[in-house]
Amino acid sequence: MAEPAAHLRNELTTRASQPLIGVPTTEGHEEVVRYFTSEEDADRALTRDQSSVDRALSLIGAWEHLDAEDGPDMLDELDRIRHESKPTPLLEL
Repeated sequence: MAEPAAHLRNELTTRASQPLIGVPTTEGHEEVVRYFTSEEDADRALTRDQSSVDRALSLIGAWEHLDAEDGPDMLDELDRIRHESKPTPLLEL
């Protein structure tokens, strides 16, 4: 059973001149909204979240060369390695 979210406070008080900025994000598998009273803090949080997204997106195509038309086919290479490798000796109990 899922644990209820821990609440540090149930209220947030700001001055009338301060913005209240809600940034939807995820923590683990749960969607949450983080609130900020400073645009700079909100921007830093968005930048940190965006850097994680950018890092994950940079991995797309990292193994693209395995299926390249001008290179060896990955399945053919694995099959070749399997046939060229010496079998593991049987285990004796």
